Amino acid sequence: MTALCTTLPDHLRLLLVDDHRIFLDGLALALAPLARDLQVDTAQNAAEAEQRLQQQTYDLILLDLRLPDEPGLELLQRWLARGESTPVAILSASDSAVDAQAALTAGALGFIPKSADGKALRQAVTRVLLGETLPAPSSTSPLTPRQLEILQLLAEGLPNKAISRQLGLAEDTVKTHLKALFETFAVHTRTACVSAARQRGWL
Repeated sequence: MTALCTTLPDHLRLLLVDDHRIFLDGLALALAPLARDLQVDTAQNAAEAEQRLQQQTYDLILLDLRLPDEPGLELLQRWLARGESTPVAILSASDSAVDAQAALTAGALGFIPKSADGKALRQAVTRVLLGETLPAPSSTSPLTPRQLEILQLLAEGLPNKAISRQLGLAEDTVKTHLKALFETFAVHTRTACVSAARQRGWL
């Protein structure tokens, strides 16, 4: 990937749309180094975002995928349908490649996981501000075919005994695979394991 050779203007105005106030405050702090004069407006739902857009022009909108009053992608599609030209990048707690692709298909210029650190966030925002479209993350997982099979059965709620019977494996072998899955996702329960796999788009 080529390095960015264009600098951002000294004055930028961003709209951050997310229903978690603490996240909005942290996001504003993380983005502060982007410009000498960075103006950050916030909205905690779709209705507030619409109101902000009627009152102000923005260089970029960072939009949460899930808002309390309307899905972020529906809001984005409505903006585009009426000719809104402000670039939009989606912010999401999900790392799912499926969600990312849906956002790009809907017209977003990028999909930024909330798990990104400050530096990665600023780099992603800078690229979108410079007119780039961020590619969707890969949904390729490092899991083995057998681990993926077990993960799928885990998601269906099957106990170890049923999994071992269905796959023709010893129950101890299933437990070994489960331990590896728990370590991969840094979790301690079956429910958390399935949830983490879904967030990454591996289920």
